[in-house]
Amino acid sequence: MLEYDFKESIGYSVAMAYRALRKALDAELQHYGITFAQWQVLAGLALEGEISQVKLAELIGVEGPTLVRTLDRMEQKGWIKRKVSSRDRRQKLISPTKKVEGVWKKMTECAQGVRDGAVKGISSKDVANLQRLLGKIRENLNGQFGTENSV
Repeated sequence: MLEYDFKESIGYSVAMAYRALRKALDAELQHYGITFAQWQVLAGLALEGEISQVKLAELIGVEGPTLVRTLDRMEQKGWIKRKVSSRDRRQKLISPTKKVEGVWKKMTECAQGVRDGAVKGISSKDVANLQRLLGKIRENLNGQFGTENSV
């Protein structure tokens, strides 16, 4: 039989918390016809500003072809624009448009509601400690395995 002590696994606990957060955010965004993939793209742009398509795919942890389909839909809606880099013509740069600001406001309101629900009954001190500890875990793993942070 397959055995593993999941109750002691930090990875399992973090993964299950992430899945619950993502499911809750998906449900909230769905009310506005917004996908989690679109949320990830705009969150990446909010974090980094204008960014190459390749770096954006790395940042949000998706494959290039998957990102292209999402970007195509977002560009059709007028939420993002793509342009060729002046430094490297092979590189496409992605940036948000003014048109997406209203949608982004709804997205951040959804995220705040989910965040508030997630930390209900947890002190602000414990939340800050959790953020510090998760940051340390990322730092440890990035240093050990050279992985990138994702949104």
